[in-house]
Amino acid sequence: MLTTWIILLAIQMFGLPKVGMEISRLNPDLIFISTPHGVSDLNNFVFYLNTNAEGRADTDNCDCPPCCYNVSVKINTNLSMGLAESLGRHMRVSGLTANGSPGTATSPFPLRWGEVIPLHFMGDLKNAEVVIFSMPSRRYSQSVEMIPELLALGGELFKELEGLPERVVVVISGDLAHTHDRDGPYGYSDAAEPFDQACGRWITAKNRKEITKVAASYVTKALSCGYTGFVMLQGMIDGVGVNSWDFHLHANYHPSYYGMMVASINRTNFKLPPTNGNQTLHKSFISQIFGAIMDIMKQFT
Repeated sequence: MLTTWIILLAIQMFGLPKVGMEISRLNPDLIFISTPHGVSDLNNFVFYLNTNAEGRADTDNCDCPPCCYNVSVKINTNLSMGLAESLGRHMRVSGLTANGSPGTATSPFPLRWGEVIPLHFMGDLKNAEVVIFSMPSRRYSQSVEMIPELLALGGELFKELEGLPERVVVVISGDLAHTHDRDGPYGYSDAAEPFDQACGRWITAKNRKEITKVAASYVTKALSCGYTGFVMLQGMIDGVGVNSWDFHLHANYHPSYYGMMVASINRTNFKLPPTNGNQTLHKSFISQIFGAIMDIMKQFT
């Protein structure tokens, strides 16, 4: 049973160290990451099926060292292959492997910033395995058309993940509008600010229409890589209904040409474990998500 989720929407350094510490305190068994910036198929959502993955993230304004962001993770191939098979029976979901056969290829699957940044700030999670879920590249031109599909997919993922006995952290990696700056790589659009504000109201007002209707009316011009992940997350939230969650918006800014948001969505009455090292609370803990990003965690009893 899913007892709580925490969702964090973040880009770059906004709140990530604090969020990473909270995730580490939850001591998750499994981290589920959805990424719009990974290796993608033209049409299908895909699970990475190598036994491990690694990569690094570069930054625009800080060289390595001191800004070195590297991760190496173990992929839960049994669960990844099982999800690809079960969801793939009735949805556009498949799997992807590099340099070997699915489930046994030992070459590290390549990761970039959309996966590296959230994983890096989670700290030392030696006991956690990872499931990586990549958005299809049709999201660039069909994000609005994908809304019904994304909501349905989120609902199916909710049922699949809630049925697991492990403590699970779901990470939805994403970002907001990329068109805030005339001198930026995507230029300026008057849709950028309304899009970002609609995403913020999605959290503050607990109103799904803000993400599925209002933000949808701006996303084509706003250019947001995270939008499809956010809609999929709404499908997960719908799994038990909005009244089962506490929503908190911590930040919504665009200090660069693209927008960044930090928020949390917690299961009602959920409390983080104490910091005194006592990891044996009444039941298990739960989940969180953040992103370069957006994430969501979940935990089960």
